[in-house]
Amino acid sequence: MKPITNIVIHCSDSTWGCAREIEKWHKNKGWTAIGYSFVIMNGIILPNFNIPALDGSIECGRFLDEDNFIEDNEIGAHALGYNDNSVGICLIGADKFSPAQFLSLRELLRDLTVRWNIPKENIVGHYETESGKEQGKTCPNFDMKIFRGSLWA
Repeated sequence: MKPITNIVIHCSDSTWGCAREIEKWHKNKGWTAIGYSFVIMNGIILPNFNIPALDGSIECGRFLDEDNFIEDNEIGAHALGYNDNSVGICLIGADKFSPAQFLSLRELLRDLTVRWNIPKENIVGHYETESGKEQGKTCPNFDMKIFRGSLWA
């Protein structure tokens, strides 16, 4: 059990999806559950099933309880070296995200950083983690330095 000290931002690298679909993808890889704690939708649930009202909706993924620690049953599967002390947030999309998704991401980050007393410097993109660098990740496919600079003071 470790305190939550980081938040790692990801993208689904798909034009569609939701927490239910990502869980299917992850289970097909042999994982026990979805790797992310939160998923921010773009409104396109399946290739031919678009519900615009869901753009920016936040879904819960991997279980988290109410305390400030990652326990064994809460460890994600999203960024090697960070899974046992971080929360993963996945934006549905590859390299284009809606204003509603960015608004929801900012709001969610504000809530989580206050709850767990996480400095904005500890909000990282998957590509900024050591394993992400080793794997050549570009996820979440936007400049995290600029994004962090756009967050609250």
